[in-house]
Amino acid sequence: MHHYTECGLDNVYLSNGFKITESASGTGISVHDLDGLYVVIGKSLEAKSSPLSPKEFRFLRVELDLSQKAVAGLMEKSDQTIAKWEKGDVKIPILADKAIRDLYMESIGEGHTAGLLKKLASVDRKLHELIIRIEETDCGWNQVEDAA
Repeated sequence: MHHYTECGLDNVYLSNGFKITESASGTGISVHDLDGLYVVIGKSLEAKSSPLSPKEFRFLRVELDLSQKAVAGLMEKSDQTIAKWEKGDVKIPILADKAIRDLYMESIGEGHTAGLLKKLASVDRKLHELIIRIEETDCGWNQVEDAA
């Protein structure tokens, strides 16, 4: 059994799938299918019933390849707020916990909202007037999609 702290979490243990190596610079570990391991860790965090710990929140953020600043922008917080969540200085809000879990599941193709990350990446934060175009067809009223 190997206590796998290399992922930044204190609660991950590997039964197999790794090799301990010795070299002139010391002892090292080689993990088979590292990507697969990290997906299982991420899915385990998403499925847990208790709130994410600061380290678990950070793990999911890093797996999403998002900076603290990027997460702050998505959640309309400051990057310092995200840093405080990840240090454990400030409690992670329930909605932020849920959001990071959902974003992670979407990133591995197992989310409930198709294309959520693409939509978030293309969000135009500028205020604009919503124009809803509707037309009546033989099947009833339908919204007309803008060409723009």
